[in-house]
Amino acid sequence: MKNRTLKGIAIAGLCMAICGHAENCKETVLYDGSGANGRMEETGRTFPEAPEWNANWGNLDNMNPPYIRLSGQKGAKADWTGNLVFDKLPLRLNGGSLKITARATQNVKFGIWLTGNSGSGNVAFYNLQANSTKAIEVPVASLLGAGDVTASKVGIGLFGVPAYQYTTLFIDNVKFTCAAGNAGSGSGATSADTDGENTPYYFRDVVPNSPAREFSGDPLAAPAGAYTAGERSALRQKTQSLFVLGEQEHRQIVRFQESKALTAKQSRDGWYNSMFLVERNRLKDSVIASPKNLFLEAGEIAAASGNRSIPLLVADLDYAIKYFTDSTLVNYRLQDYHLLLAGLPVTEVRSSKVKVAYDPFFTATTRNTLPSVEICAAGKCNAVQPGSETEIEFATAGMQEITVKMRSGNLNVNQTLKLEVK
Repeated sequence: MKNRTLKGIAIAGLCMAICGHAENCKETVLYDGSGANGRMEETGRTFPEAPEWNANWGNLDNMNPPYIRLSGQKGAKADWTGNLVFDKLPLRLNGGSLKITARATQNVKFGIWLTGNSGSGNVAFYNLQANSTKAIEVPVASLLGAGDVTASKVGIGLFGVPAYQYTTLFIDNVKFTCAAGNAGSGSGATSADTDGENTPYYFRDVVPNSPAREFSGDPLAAPAGAYTAGERSALRQKTQSLFVLGEQEHRQIVRFQESKALTAKQSRDGWYNSMFLVERNRLKDSVIASPKNLFLEAGEIAAASGNRSIPLLVADLDYAIKYFTDSTLVNYRLQDYHLLLAGLPVTEVRSSKVKVAYDPFFTATTRNTLPSVEICAAGKCNAVQPGSETEIEFATAGMQEITVKMRSGNLNVNQTLKLEVK
């Protein structure tokens, strides 16, 4: 009798748990074409055109009108991103999945993410085949983490869209399979959100020690070389290094690397100016990724985020220093030098919180391994792995220091950079 009673209590408890979960976890449709129930944020949108919210281009292989349509083209290869804010957001979620139907007119890389209380989460990527509808289901836990979370926006993007390629993206049937209720009124957007703070950083797949990079715009040519073909040949007989710098050029680089009293402009320009000296003294063309184009593209990416997400510029390579041994400036000796150098492509930020991305795309190196990096600001240091980003926070406005600690092989470098917080 006692066992029956305990069994009955256990069954009742199980029923309460299941019933309670069923009551608090239900499928919630954000968009199915039944009404104008949302918008795409204008601030931070990089899609070339605003969305058509209830488009009708006919039945598209299991995608029936109306649906959301985004189209356009750009004059340079680019990532197109934007945040969708639906009337039913923000929602409390407890597991389950995000479902969305997507279709594009070109073969393209499609990404989706969620914005929650702690900002944007992970990006889930999918390859869309041209003119083929794809039903996507991605676990909420893989986007925002496990447990009870809040979703305030649904981010979508097309990544690496070629220049002058007119592309259309169709979106439909956006829903959560397990919503536990509304998390508050309105869209859940904050003033920081509307400045584009939560647009995720997109890391591109590259081989760091390869000179090949796909820049968003037409790449600029390398600077004219300092050596003639004959001089290059003579120097290569004496050194394994692919760059040979003069003594004064080397000192200029070291002054930037070791200075603790840079202005924000000197801090920004120092990496590019240093790498200009390295590249112009090359003994062979196309040895490293173009520093000039890395610097310009890093600045463009930072600007697109309102300087809230900043790529770190890194150089890790060897060169030889030419020391003249007498007053004739004919005889010389060569000394090997390992350069490990960091830079930031901006002078100022307008937020107390900034993310720094360690993107291998923005590394100029001849080595097979990437240096370890630690970013320090306001007395706090964060290690950051290649292909990830870290957030730093400043306590006050004004000129601020960032220390970049790097290690490559047996070489350790601590470098001080400056930013003005406005």
